[in-house]
Amino acid sequence: MVRYLTLTILNDNIGTEGLKNDWGWSVLLESDKWRLLFDADTKPEVIEYNTKRMNINLENIDYAFLSHYHSDHYGGFEYIGKIRKELKIFVPPRESDFLRKWGLRPTNVHEAGEIIEDAWSTGPMGFVREQALGVKVDSLGLIVIVGCSHPGVDSMAYKLKNLTGEDIFLVMGGFHSPPKRRLDNLAAFSRYISPAHCSGDAAKDYVKRKYPEKFLEVRTGSKIKLP
Repeated sequence: MVRYLTLTILNDNIGTEGLKNDWGWSVLLESDKWRLLFDADTKPEVIEYNTKRMNINLENIDYAFLSHYHSDHYGGFEYIGKIRKELKIFVPPRESDFLRKWGLRPTNVHEAGEIIEDAWSTGPMGFVREQALGVKVDSLGLIVIVGCSHPGVDSMAYKLKNLTGEDIFLVMGGFHSPPKRRLDNLAAFSRYISPAHCSGDAAKDYVKRKYPEKFLEVRTGSKIKLP
């Protein structure tokens, strides 16, 4: 397990004064073993501006991870490819020549499993072929980061729970305007729930009202240090 994990929201639909934001999602994960960029927003200029404003150096990140091939999750990788040539990026299997043209090195994830030390992918799920990321954190359990959760946020999180054998401490990301039953399912096995990006106000309000002790709000610029 990693000893610590810091999550910095580089872009979310909800902005913060002094930072740029757009419809999109991007999270920097920093542990004692590696630094990984999960998704990269819609526009390169948003990622570039926000990281410089927050004094974050992406030139020495170790890996990247693309949840699925929608532009509000990969657009900013054009900037990443300029500053971090030949960065290994874990992607669902599909044509990804545009990532190579941007200077990145796509690595297809065909099935669920550990992709780097203490970090796991669900493998591609559903018709969108989307993957989620789980990270084992010492003394806490599993931290799950999702992109848009087209296959269902509860299904993706539960798959990582079964795959790793770890209890889930936090699920964060886009939940794709889920029905209440999916949020109830998630609340049954996750200590904290952090709906963002495409989750929608209704989902946020529902979790905040029904599970106030579990709700964790994030937006562009948020930073969470674990433990």
